[in-house]
Amino acid sequence: MRMLGGAMPDDKPNAFEDVRKGLGLLFRAAKTTVEKLPTKDLEEVVVTSAREVGRAIENVGKTIEREVFGKSAGKKDGDATPPADPPKDDEPKPPDA
Repeated sequence: MRMLGGAMPDDKPNAFEDVRKGLGLLFRAAKTTVEKLPTKDLEEVVVTSAREVGRAIENVGKTIEREVFGKSAGKKDGDATPPADPPKDDEPKPPDA
């Protein structure tokens, strides 16, 4: 006996049809959501979001620099102490030199 309007239990699911229906539902949900979004103050939201993303990237960079390269977060390449002056001819040299 065949059921009207439905698939038989023995029938295999049609993957293409499932994808088509799923994408249709997804696009419908996205469209509904976009229609409900407030457009007021959108520029402020974008600027604030971009600023926060920039901060997050900066924090990741500092963490990588600290953990991988062993550099202090407060120091920059130019902040390092300068090397000691080489000894003058009249000063005694260290024994290992």
